[in-house]
This record gives sequence, structure tokens and C-alpha cells, in this order.
Amino acid sequence: MAKNYASIYNSTNDSVALEQKIYIKEESSRGVIIPPTGADFIYALNGGSVNFTQPIESSPVKSSRHHTSIIKQKTTTNWTIPTFFQIDTALGAPSVAEIDPGMRVLWKSLMGKEDITGGSPVYTAETPPDITFSIFEIGDLWSKQAPGCFVDSGNATFPGDGQAQTEWAGMGKTALLVGVSKSITPNAANIVTVAATEGTRFPVGALVMVIKADGVTRSTDTPTGSPRTVTASTSSTVTLSGAVLTDSDGTGTPVYLVYYEPATAVAINDPQTGLVGSITIAGLASADCVRSASLNMTNNHEPQDFCFGEEGLGGRLFTPGGRFNAELTLELNLNHELVEFLNGLKDFVGENVTIILGDAAGRHVEVLVPKVQFPVPEISVPDTGTIPVTFTGLCYQTTLDAGDEVTVSFL
Repeated sequence: MAKNYASIYNSTNDSVALEQKIYIKEESSRGVIIPPTGADFIYALNGGSVNFTQPIESSPVKSSRHHTSIIKQKTTTNWTIPTFFQIDTALGAPSVAEIDPGMRVLWKSLMGKEDITGGSPVYTAETPPDITFSIFEIGDLWSKQAPGCFVDSGNATFPGDGQAQTEWAGMGKTALLVGVSKSITPNAANIVTVAATEGTRFPVGALVMVIKADGVTRSTDTPTGSPRTVTASTSSTVTLSGAVLTDSDGTGTPVYLVYYEPATAVAINDPQTGLVGSITIAGLASADCVRSASLNMTNNHEPQDFCFGEEGLGGRLFTPGGRFNAELTLELNLNHELVEFLNGLKDFVGENVTIILGDAAGRHVEVLVPKVQFPVPEISVPDTGTIPVTFTGLCYQTTLDAGDEVTVSFL
């Protein structure tokens, strides 16, 4: 059923969390918002959101014993998005269509290099990340539009008693909170007149569209894929970019000015949760039961929040100025073979670990860590049951400038 913006506007309910949708679109220029298409939608898990804050403090100027005014701090835009590994297992030959376009953007922003010469995407940290993207977090009564976003960390988990997933986290340039309003005026030139105070629902820079009286049909002024940008707004008027409005007359029947979103969302819904797969440790041939694995990758980017004249991030928004850290954690049961493995760790030669999620004979993801250095872990004995041993080590490149400490391949 099509989304009805007239019903949303007329509803007296509070916003419902279940209506949240996430779109991710790579930007052509850093920090310049770009509208998503329906194919840029991704299935996200609970807990994801874009968060915009601007702290304030009381002014330190002398003003007797009383607080008189405030000082504004820099704005901060952070975001987190947890996702499953969605893979189109119905595909025959390897293809970039194996994962969603939005997920390709996240992996490229995290790892840096995307190689598609083999058909499907392969990601390494061989080159520093240099892209940004726009996040559109869309609800029912509202939307958050966040340009200039980038991934700073991705934590991929592969539990034996849960669902494999990745939690993405990063920053953005800003976030615009956009709402829904109604107009009953002719709306000449490029100005849409809305009810009193509703113009404040549309901050400058937001992408919007005009919806006809039925709440579904898009005005020819803003067809799908072609939103308008808010260039100015007052309490009751919103000025839009582009050509003069010709199909936004609300005098006979109302029209609705709303946040932009694509007409139809399209995404892969084929989660690989870990019921099929394997984890291989080269130095432990008999590791027939790995309880869990996790790979926490962090870029340690330097956010450019130091630019004079900018409320938030400025300049190039971020610099990949810190080391790429990848930390692998494995949990196994103590047994004969693990005793040998534990004693072998004292040689510090580095371990080779391969994680396969999905059916290796079909479309799947492979995570290769060729050299992880595990320190000798502590062994705590529980009251009952098996004895789990947790290994946590840093991943290293195999040779100077190889950048191959982690390779994530969709095969």
C-alpha cells in the first residue's frame, strides 16, 4: 500500500518507531546532499539512528550572580546503523548485485578500496577511504537528512548462538529534521504557503516534494527522483529551488509539502545469519566448534571539526589520519588441540583465520585475516560445563604497504 502523506498530516497520533526506513546514497562531492533512489534503501536492524546535537553553556561573562546568556558549541552529527549480511543467494555468477548499493557504500567507506574486477565486490584497506554519503532516515511524521557522512567503525559479529550482523558507526556534516505540512493557496512563483508555524518544519537545505490532495500522487513539480531544495523558510512560507511551480495549486483541493523520499523502496531481503558457514584457523586444524567470532574495524579518522566559521564539520569533513585498526576476537572450547595451540602462541608467528558466512558453494561472504597476533589469553574455569577460551588479537598486514590485514569478499 502506498504511503499516504495526507493521512499522515491529518493524524493526531505521535510518531511510530516502526515506520523508520534508511536510505544511503554516495555523494558526488563531499558534504553535498544527494537524493536517494528506491534502490538505495537498506534493511536496518533496531537501534540505528542519526543523532544531531549542539551543546550550550552559560556565558562566562561577568553578569552578577545570575546566568544571563548562553554560548553555543560546535554541532555534532553521529550515526549508527546495525545490519544483517544481506546477500542475494539466487544470483548465478558473481555480480555487484549480490549486495545492495547502499551496503557497497558502507563497505567502501569503511575499508577504502572496492575491487569488482572479479564480478562481485572485494574490500581491503589498501587505499584510505575518500568518499562521503547522504543518509536519509525517514519516519512517518518526520525525516532526518544527513549529508557528508562517513564510516569510522564497523563491528562484524559471527555468534554461534545468534545472528551474524554488522554495526556501522560514523559521523556526518549535519542533520536536517524535516516534517509534513498542508497548503491551501495558489503557491505562485517558488513559494509554498503553509499553515501558520508549519514553515519551521522545513530547514534551509532540506529536500522536499509536493504531494497532491489524494496524499499519494506526486506533483509534476517534484516527480520521483527530482526533489526541490528549501532555500528559505519563514513561519508560514517555504521557498523552493528550481523552476516556477506549475502543479502545486492548493486552492481547490489542498496539496502537501513533505520531506523527500523515493516512491518505492527496493532491497535484498536474504539475511545470512550464520546457520551455514565455517571458521577456519590455519594453526588449529581441528577447530570444529568456534563458539563465536567478531571483527572490530576502526578507521580512527580525524574529523575536521576545527574549521573557523563552520558550525560543525568543515573543509573536507574528515582525514584518514589515524591507523586502521582491526581486532579479531575468537572464542573456543578448551580441549587437547587447543592446549597445543595455546602453547604455540608463544612463538608469535601470527595466525591465519578465514570466516565464511553462507554456503561456500553459492553466493556468500568470506572474511580473510592472514595475520592476527593473539597474546596468550587467561583461562577462567566456570562452575560447570565446557571451558571457553577467548582470544583477542590485532590484525597485521603481511608485508609492508600490503594493506591486506582484512579482506572482505562477496563471492
